[in-house]
Amino acid sequence: MKKIKRFLITVLLLFIAYAIVNYNTGFFINISESFPYLGKNHPELAQGISRNSKKLNAAISKIPTPIELIARFQNKELPIDPDDIAENIYYSSDTMLNFYTHRNVSVAIDNGTLDVYGITDKTNDKYLVYRFLDEAGETLRQDTDVCDSDGEFRKQLTIPEGTYQFAIFTGPEQYGEYISTVYDYILLEKSDDGLWQIKKSPVLDNNITKFEKAKSKSAALADTYDICHSKESIVTLANTITNGIEKDYDKALAIHDWVCNNIFYDTDSIDGLSNNAHYIATDVLSTRRAVCLGYSNLYAALCRSVGIPCNVVTGYALGVGSGATTWNEVNSATEEANHAWNEVYLDNRWVIVDTTWDSKNKLEDNVGYKDDNISHLYFDANLRFFSQNHRIDEYLK
Repeated sequence: MKKIKRFLITVLLLFIAYAIVNYNTGFFINISESFPYLGKNHPELAQGISRNSKKLNAAISKIPTPIELIARFQNKELPIDPDDIAENIYYSSDTMLNFYTHRNVSVAIDNGTLDVYGITDKTNDKYLVYRFLDEAGETLRQDTDVCDSDGEFRKQLTIPEGTYQFAIFTGPEQYGEYISTVYDYILLEKSDDGLWQIKKSPVLDNNITKFEKAKSKSAALADTYDICHSKESIVTLANTITNGIEKDYDKALAIHDWVCNNIFYDTDSIDGLSNNAHYIATDVLSTRRAVCLGYSNLYAALCRSVGIPCNVVTGYALGVGSGATTWNEVNSATEEANHAWNEVYLDNRWVIVDTTWDSKNKLEDNVGYKDDNISHLYFDANLRFFSQNHRIDEYLK
């Protein structure tokens, strides 16, 4: 009996040692590099060790500290050092869809007239098409527009009766293929007094509460297993992307553009055709394929490596998995999380960034389809507009 106990204790201690070594060094995850003989002669065994080591590390990263456990039992949140608090204010705007000054859209309503204006890419998005659609998605009316030499556009439109949503499409030529710039998520309705208004998202109040909550700047700079910003490949790339850029806002934008341009959304893993869904920042960087959590972890790692606090946020997004493009009683209240994005701390405020939704690259049947015309609709997104299709649930550590 004593021999069995000693054996079990020895196995447990070895397992703990293995877990500690792997979590801090990635030794067993990179077993083929650590032991080339094993990787060369027994590749399936090496892949199995690596795969299970990743799963173990992911599980360990979710284990709360003793202090966090006590706080959970007491139903309290851990206090943040006053010197470490990143206060946040929701800047209310009923008109702007995002705050990125070089490419944005605003939609305002006044006495039944919709005023749409902003600035866009005067080369790729020079021509615009505006559509009013009914609840069935049928076009009630369509109007055209063209931006000026500075890329600015503005048009006032009468809202037709029966309108449910307003959509914007853009293209480089007057006649040709147009792509959706804003679709599904500008919903219009009449108020009780019969005046047109932009429909308020049912998750907006939840999002404002969570968005305004004080957050730790140091936690948003931490080097974690998934957001491994101290790794050489991450540091080198981040420094290359931001070289010569002075302002943090412009650095965060440059990192956004690089991720959107170079990472491919792995539809194969979503469709169950592949088990290669990568979410660790270094894995995403090496494979250039990911789903939303991989995009978000890589973006956070690149920002943190140049000293910019960045959080990964999880929540529920419309159109992801379920296909639903409007909020209802079920999806607005579900505890399910199906999406991830970022909040990056710039100029004393948290900026919303969703690189997954701004990237146009796709990986289908293991073939990459690249689209360089990335969007900036979800860089520095306005929380009011963002809430039309995203619900904030949790800030990952």
